[in-house]
Amino acid sequence: MMYFKRSFVSLVAVLLVLTGAFLWTHGARSDDIYSAISKNLPILGLIYKEVSSNYVDQVDAERFLKAGIDGMLNTLDPYTVYFDRDDDHQIQVLTQGKYGGVGMPLNLRNNVVTVVEPPFLGTPAARVGIREGDMIIKVDGEDTEKMGLDEAARRIRGPIGSEVTLTIRRQGESKLLEFTLVREQIKIDDVRYAGYIRDGIGYIRLTRFSKNAGPEVAEAIRQLNPQNLEGLILDLRSNPGGMLEAAVEISDLFLPKGVTIVSTKGRSEGSMREEKSRQIPIYGEGHLVVLVNRFSASASEIVAGAIQDHDRGLVLGDTTFGKGLVQSLIPLSQSAALKITTAKYYTPSGRCIQKRDYSSWSDSSSTDNTLAYYTRLGRIVKGGGGIAPDINITSPRMSDIAWDMRRKSLFFNFAVHYHTTHANLDSNIVVDDTIMKEFRNYLKTKSFEFQHPIESQLDELKTESLEAGYGTALLEDIDRLKQALESAKETMLASSEDEIKLFLRRELASKFYGLRREVEVGLEDDPVVSRALEILSDNQSYSSILEK
Repeated sequence: MMYFKRSFVSLVAVLLVLTGAFLWTHGARSDDIYSAISKNLPILGLIYKEVSSNYVDQVDAERFLKAGIDGMLNTLDPYTVYFDRDDDHQIQVLTQGKYGGVGMPLNLRNNVVTVVEPPFLGTPAARVGIREGDMIIKVDGEDTEKMGLDEAARRIRGPIGSEVTLTIRRQGESKLLEFTLVREQIKIDDVRYAGYIRDGIGYIRLTRFSKNAGPEVAEAIRQLNPQNLEGLILDLRSNPGGMLEAAVEISDLFLPKGVTIVSTKGRSEGSMREEKSRQIPIYGEGHLVVLVNRFSASASEIVAGAIQDHDRGLVLGDTTFGKGLVQSLIPLSQSAALKITTAKYYTPSGRCIQKRDYSSWSDSSSTDNTLAYYTRLGRIVKGGGGIAPDINITSPRMSDIAWDMRRKSLFFNFAVHYHTTHANLDSNIVVDDTIMKEFRNYLKTKSFEFQHPIESQLDELKTESLEAGYGTALLEDIDRLKQALESAKETMLASSEDEIKLFLRRELASKFYGLRREVEVGLEDDPVVSRALEILSDNQSYSSILEK
């Protein structure tokens, strides 16, 4: 009974917060809303109690409660979510960029929980010698195959100072390895890479916007030394965003003091805000290019939009995601919090970043992309959601066969295998014919068979033809098409060889020389970065685009 009361209190807290949001958006009379809650809340409690106590099968009461809360929030937008004590890691990373753990990035590879990048330097995982490619078979004696990635990651995290025992399978080792690690505070760096990629041209890759993002970018610029910079590339591609304060701090590093960076508008007075630059910029005059793609969202779009609207630099890449909803993190108890959407973002020119209306009520902002807005110098920029780049460069489409290999982790796994079986590799990472021959042999040992997307459709058509009796002529045509596709696969592999070499080059660079070299190798092969370098090296071209 005590557990039921504690869980139900969490549900009531969520309802009260959502009631406040409902009042903001609808302007309804508070007595009407609270009257509806007082009428329906007891019913909700009775349903929770009866199902938890009397359902034919055993019910996980905590999971059942969270499902009810998630069901309510799913009627709003994808970003209004409830966190409980099991999600404490997410709250810490969201607000502070740190958590209690052992410091190794995990993901599923071949359906096995695997260390997918080298452990962060100086962390418990790095100190005991855990490597990229290690497969986590057990956590504290329990098989990870049964628990899955999320549960395994949750169990590896934990209170600082506590222990966790990992059982690992490593390629080249005949026996399983066992490590006992003491959890520490793990800080995630938002700046993944900073350095010069050409004389006078600096490059900073920012992967997230946590509390640490602003100071990290500022330090990266200082390390590059603004006086030596002829141009700077700020890479926000695939950066999903994060904290509004971090976006403001980073924009502050480039924009003149006192100009608008972003404004937020909602239904309540508290949601109406205008954020301005507060200090003399660290890098306020040199040439600047911001890279974005369709996965750049939220805080990334705030920074790109502010740079573009003030004509401080050029935005290059694809139109961004269009996530312009403001979330506030509201504590509900010591172990629970609600991240709730309270407003929308607008760029300095007045453009709404949000591309889509997720709410169930009418949207007061237009999503008409024919609307024209103007930058500080009078250039026309279009509204309608997202940030359209000044120079549009669509990243090359990955071939079907390369995508299939990547999806099956074959590049990653081959690089782990190659690193295990070869003592060294030149730092230039040239994927020559010898390496390609080894890769082809590796594909054979793994029984890799590429299935073209059309093949499954042909199989379905053949099954339907047999069942419906469409005749032998059609069946013969289907077989001929399948044979033709099979013959073409070798040609597909050959035509994708350059692309395959790029993926292998990056993975081999990571395994032999670490993440920094992997990033550098990727930049050398990156057509978007090459275009940015061209623009930054041509003062006339750079200036003419800004003055259009």
